Amino acid sequence: MENNKLCRIYGGVKGINTILASISGLILLFVTFSIFVDVFLRYFFNQPSTWITEVSTYLFLYIIFLSTSYALQTELHIKVNFLSTYLPDSYARWIELLTSLFCIIFTAVLLWQTSIMTWAAFVEKWTTPTMLGVPNALIYIVMVVGSAFLLLTFILKTALQFISGKNQ
Repeated sequence: MENNKLCRIYGGVKGINTILASISGLILLFVTFSIFVDVFLRYFFNQPSTWITEVSTYLFLYIIFLSTSYALQTELHIKVNFLSTYLPDSYARWIELLTSLFCIIFTAVLLWQTSIMTWAAFVEKWTTPTMLGVPNALIYIVMVVGSAFLLLTFILKTALQFISGKNQ
């Protein structure tokens, strides 16, 4: 019964992760097109833009943090498994559990620290020391959202994997 409830919750999280990854892809498309336009303007008209490089740099954070939970759920991330391939399945499962627990701890600390930094940027009205003066909270908030979904995905995937005994 509990496994079924976890599966439904994980299904919802997977749907949100897919939406976030799609948004990440659209942002990547925008950044690619913007850089192309900037290069074109720079070399053919000697009129580079003043904002594309800066905005593209910030948007790369969005691309990374919006897509990490999707990469985890679909196992598109880098995974070193040379040791577990030579071990019996029971040992490999324990190594996988231990690795997942370390990843959950790391992601929880990442969420905690990015939340503190984002809140401070929001309360103290930090802005970037550049020409655009973008509020840092707008840049940092994606780290909180991405870390939260990564943590949730790690927890649910790990719980389901070790309750059912197979990869989710």
